[in-house]
Amino acid sequence: MGFSLPEFFVFLLILVSVTAIAAPTAFELQAALAVRSAAGEVRAALYYARAQAIQRCRNVGLKFRRNGDRYEWTLYVDGNGNGIRTAEITKGIDKPLGLAVPWGRGDVFPGILTGVRVPDPGSPGKFLIGANDPIRFNSSDICSFSPVGESTPGSIYLWDGRDRMAVIRVFGRTAKVRTLFYRRGDKEWKP
Repeated sequence: MGFSLPEFFVFLLILVSVTAIAAPTAFELQAALAVRSAAGEVRAALYYARAQAIQRCRNVGLKFRRNGDRYEWTLYVDGNGNGIRTAEITKGIDKPLGLAVPWGRGDVFPGILTGVRVPDPGSPGKFLIGANDPIRFNSSDICSFSPVGESTPGSIYLWDGRDRMAVIRVFGRTAKVRTLFYRRGDKEWKP
């Protein structure tokens, strides 16, 4: 028992129709998963930096840096008891902990969606200013953790280069890390 040619074409037509319906959903799922997994990687790096600060009883900072068209992050330990500072990293006072990680993902990177006004996740009713600054820890690109586990407050924005974003927000005294997600056209960030 085989298929006749007309039956085969009907089957093929149904298969193509189902694929056409399912393909956009699969691409949407892939994009959402990519942003979520990238946010998870950043969260893991922040948790590791906090654990190192507590374990070493010294300030430890996670410094993000743009290297050409890519980002990287490095862990530094405070060398003189006054916190992690870019000038002291440059002078060799605050030393690297031997962990430097280039941002290896090509699907999601530190960035802010362009072409639309993106809501500010910390100020309802307001919009993000400065789309060229996706790493925001006060006026720095260092998230520093103290020996008692407190942190520099700030945010890291990730973008898939198309329609999806994540923000990893670090809250100072508690060092709580919260991740929110945004999709082009949404009115607000969502957990």
